[in-house]
Amino acid sequence: MDPLDIIENVSHVFPHFQPIMNSEEYKVIGYEVLGQIEINGEAQSLAPFFLDANVPVDYKWEVDKEIYHKAVKQALDDPSQPKLFFNIDPTTLVQLDCLEELMETFERFTKQGLNPNRVVFEFRVNDYSGDFNDLSHMLLYIKASGYQVALDDIRTHDTNLDFFSKLEPNMIKVDLSDLKEGMNFFSYKDVLNALATFSRKIGAALHFKGIQSFHQLHTAWKHGGRYLQGSYLQNPASHFIDPFSSKAILEETIHSFIDMAHRKLQRQIDFIRSMDNDIAVNLKGKQLTTEELVEVIARATQAVSFRVYICDLYGYQKSANWLKLENNQWHQDLQAKGKNWSWRTYFLDQIMQMRHRKMGMLSDKYRDIETNDLIRTYSYPVDDQQYVFIDLDPDFLYENDWLR
Repeated sequence: MDPLDIIENVSHVFPHFQPIMNSEEYKVIGYEVLGQIEINGEAQSLAPFFLDANVPVDYKWEVDKEIYHKAVKQALDDPSQPKLFFNIDPTTLVQLDCLEELMETFERFTKQGLNPNRVVFEFRVNDYSGDFNDLSHMLLYIKASGYQVALDDIRTHDTNLDFFSKLEPNMIKVDLSDLKEGMNFFSYKDVLNALATFSRKIGAALHFKGIQSFHQLHTAWKHGGRYLQGSYLQNPASHFIDPFSSKAILEETIHSFIDMAHRKLQRQIDFIRSMDNDIAVNLKGKQLTTEELVEVIARATQAVSFRVYICDLYGYQKSANWLKLENNQWHQDLQAKGKNWSWRTYFLDQIMQMRHRKMGMLSDKYRDIETNDLIRTYSYPVDDQQYVFIDLDPDFLYENDWLR
């Protein structure tokens, strides 16, 4: 549609509302405010208009203001008092120098009864090419005025965590629409795990949009999604809906995720107990040197392991690396003996937990530095001074999905 046609018919622009649900109460807590226009009795999306870099920013600003006014009017009449998530183009604000006008507009809405805590401004930052300090100052000013700020359209392949942290958002909105079942999920999981950890550390909620399938909903929930949005949950509409209209189905679905997680964790606990028992039985009553100790453990756990070694309380490796060869024979590699692994962020924490709990532990999944395989490590306190580390065979992990 020609941008001029939209400007000339700006009074025909109206808001469209995409429900946003939370993972705490399974209810609709707000709506992303989208734009549509009615031409010749037919409603058309304004997404192409807003995403077209060739459309003058003053055109976009006029249409934005029309959408703001109509959306707020509708929200003020709704007893559920939903949050409103407004899309903001930082380039428009910078080029027109209209941040103050935006704030004055919403101050008028506040006087009409719209509490600032019901407003979230979603900034599309990936396409922003202006000065970073301008963007940072905008976001800080908006937050200081009582509104919340979200970084929008974050995709799983183009994250820049350092950039995000400096903007201090209240929310990080991740688009899952490019995540398809059957794709190489491990790379996605690496990024999503990093985002989940990062958002928690900077105090930002994770908001997943583009949820179009059961698989994507599970991914969002599994990686700490507090807010959920997409056609799998609710389609956009011209009106607000009952906040609890999808509670039953969403609660049932998330309970199924919890049940799956429980079963997976129970299998892991059973595995740790079994490994603890096998090692204790094989070492009972034996006086062994460090290398003999590793060899006994390696052969006892041969079905699940590919590398075994022992470290002391300070992180020094006291044995060779015992490596399983293709013929299931074991080879001693002395290169790592004497090295100190306390620099690994998780290492001393695990040592102290094993020391005081007197039981084995299973690490998170990670990529092995030498092989680049995705592995997990089981570790066990032989005594207060010796701790055995058993790197689980990647084939064993692949064959047992409760370890992946």
